[in-house]
Amino acid sequence: MIEPGFLPMPVRIGDERRERLALAAKAMQYYNAFLDDVLRAILPHDLIVIGAETGLGKTDLALSIAMGNAMHERRVGYFALEAEPLELERRTKFAWLSAEAWRRGLPLRGDLNYTDWYLGRCEDIVGDLDQAANQWMLSNLCGLRTFYRGHRFDRGDLRKAIEAATRDVDAFVIDHLHYVDSDEDDNESKGLGDTTKVIRDVALQLGKPVILVAHLRKKDARAKTIVPTIDDFHGSSNVVKIATQVITIAPATGVVEDPNLKWWQAPTFVAVLKDRRAGAPPFVALTHFDKRTRRYEDRYTLGRLNRSRTEWEQIDINDRPGWASGHKQLVLEVAS
Repeated sequence: MIEPGFLPMPVRIGDERRERLALAAKAMQYYNAFLDDVLRAILPHDLIVIGAETGLGKTDLALSIAMGNAMHERRVGYFALEAEPLELERRTKFAWLSAEAWRRGLPLRGDLNYTDWYLGRCEDIVGDLDQAANQWMLSNLCGLRTFYRGHRFDRGDLRKAIEAATRDVDAFVIDHLHYVDSDEDDNESKGLGDTTKVIRDVALQLGKPVILVAHLRKKDARAKTIVPTIDDFHGSSNVVKIATQVITIAPATGVVEDPNLKWWQAPTFVAVLKDRRAGAPPFVALTHFDKRTRRYEDRYTLGRLNRSRTEWEQIDINDRPGWASGHKQLVLEVAS
C-alpha cells in the first residue's frame, strides 16, 4: 500500500521486493505468442488498450485472451457492450465445433461458416457435436463471465458493475469503450475521456487488470500507413495517455505475400505502440489469424516498418531479440 505524501525513497523501498513478487504471483497471460513474448505478462493495475478499425478482430483477440485465462483457472468478467445477447457464447461454441470438425476430418467441414451455422444450416455437418461443445464449455469456461448491456449503460453503471463483481473476478474486458453512454451534455471527446478515467481509477483502486477495446479512426483515403499509430485512436487521446499497454492489429493482406498461405489464414500485423514497463519495441509482428477457429497461430515473424510506415520488412534471423521465442522466419514476397 502506497503511503500518501512525501517519504524518503529508502523508506518506501523497504517492502519493494515483497510487493513486487506478490504482483508477479498474480500475473496473467495473453495466450498470444507475440504478446506473451514481448510484454511477458498482464499484471494487476494494467490498463491494456486493443485498437483496430471496425471488423478487424478486436473482439476475437480480447475474447481469446479472456478464454485462455479462464481455461487456466482465472476468472474474467467480459463486458460485451456491442454484442447481441449470447453472441460471445455462440461464437465460442462455433469456433470449437469448427476446430473439432477439422480435427476429426468430417465431410463438408470446408462448408462450415458462422452465418450458416447460426441459421441452422450446418446441422448435417456438426449437429451431432452440439452437446459435446456445450460440455466442453462447461468444463473449461466457467471462469469466463459475460455481461450484456441494457438500453442504457453509462460510466456510473460500469463502475457499479465492476465493483459488484470484483470479489469474483481476476480481470475485466470492456468491449468496447465507445459503447459506454456519455451524459447528454458531454461532447464525444469529454465523454470518452471521463469514461476512460473511471476505468483507470477502478483498475488502480481494485488492483484488477482491465483490457479495453477501442475503435480507431476510419483510414483516410490518402493515408498509406499499414500499421495504425497512437494518433489513430478515435475520439480521445486520453485513452492512450493513461494506458499501460497499447496494442493495435491491422490486416497484412496486400502488403506481404506468403506463397504457402492457406485459405483459412489471414495475415495480420500486431504492434505494441506503448509499454510503460519496457517501452514500445521497434518491431511489428506478422502472424496468421485462423478463420476456422477465430484464433491466432502460436508463431509469428518480426519485422520493421520503414520511416513512412508504408512498408514492412522481416528482420534477419540473426537480429532476432532474445525474448522472441515464437519468431519464425518465413519465405515472403513483398506485394507490388
